Amino acid sequence: MVMRISLGPRLQQVAAFVPEGARLADIGSDHGYLAAWLLQNRRICCAIAGELNREPAERARQTVRATLLQEQMQVREGAGLTVLAPAEVDTVVIAGMGGATIAEILESNPVVLPTLQRLVLQPNAAGAQVRFWLAEHGWAIIQEALVMENNIIYEIIVAEPGKMQPLNQLQAEIGPVLLAERPENFRARVLAAIEARQHVATQLQRSASSLAATKRQQLLQQISELKSLLS
Repeated sequence: MVMRISLGPRLQQVAAFVPEGARLADIGSDHGYLAAWLLQNRRICCAIAGELNREPAERARQTVRATLLQEQMQVREGAGLTVLAPAEVDTVVIAGMGGATIAEILESNPVVLPTLQRLVLQPNAAGAQVRFWLAEHGWAIIQEALVMENNIIYEIIVAEPGKMQPLNQLQAEIGPVLLAERPENFRARVLAAIEARQHVATQLQRSASSLAATKRQQLLQQISELKSLLS
């Protein structure tokens, strides 16, 4: 029996940002479910699942075999974009990693990156670092989304080659498109950012160092700016 893949809300939104007919690479594919779902639903023509380590790569291969997608989906082991050749794919998904790791992956193969047409990125943390990286490396953020799954809000960033205005800290933290559109879950996302900063500011208040005091003042300024988004 052929296994049918189903996706949760987070990966459903990631999938929605993958262009019709794309040649996809999912880096850090987590069983290869996203690519398999897109292929089963005839949304893309072919896919490569990239995994750094053998164990997750084998889980993705099991998905390929269970879904009978051997002709359309490959699993490759390697670091980041090094598993790809230039112009082999046009769309790359990197989902479920920290912002620093996503930036590291994007820098892992300078020959491949310029041949890509779209990045779909879902950082679990440090989304600001991802947005700053995109702005500084010739990628324009064209779409963003917030998705609630298991009481966690996930942000998804879509970028294509192009220039955009330099981002300030607030734009990088919340997202320029999200700031403009204020979608569902926007308020909850801002409240979560405020709460995280308040927690750190409280910890810093216990320190007598001037460095801690400066950092705390920066956080309080950020909290003020974030609160202004709720009015």
